Amino acid sequence: MPILLFALWLVFNERITIDVVIVGLIGVAIITAFLAKYSDWSIKKDVQFAGKIPSFIVFILALIAEVIKANVHMIKLVLSKNPDSLIKPRIVAHKTNLKTQTGRVALANSITLTPGTVTVDVVDDIVYVHAIDDMAKDGLGENALERELENMERSL
Repeated sequence: MPILLFALWLVFNERITIDVVIVGLIGVAIITAFLAKYSDWSIKKDVQFAGKIPSFIVFILALIAEVIKANVHMIKLVLSKNPDSLIKPRIVAHKTNLKTQTGRVALANSITLTPGTVTVDVVDDIVYVHAIDDMAKDGLGENALERELENMERSL
């Protein structure tokens, strides 16, 4: 975080001179000392966070792929000759292996982002999802997003 704060300081100042650098270093040192003393921030947590960045990028790419797949499926569903016969909405209870509340919320929001599914509720390790058809329901079982979130949880 100190590096990010210093980089933002330089960007906001639009120039790099010795006085800007010195004032920036002093300001960052004060903010960093304050955060270390009065919050739960530490350099160790920054290093742990930096280690999660590759997992987070993989998760975002998996989310984009799932959204594209779901969009293509919804287009096929809507443009089919008789979409009413294919649409079979239902509420599905999906048991997740995610341990943290943050992971479960991220999964629930990711499911809601994919067309054809909406997360209705999350109770403990069960995610209740409204699925528009069988393919949306079956997609919950082979959830790449959940695997990536589990990888991120393991790296905690």
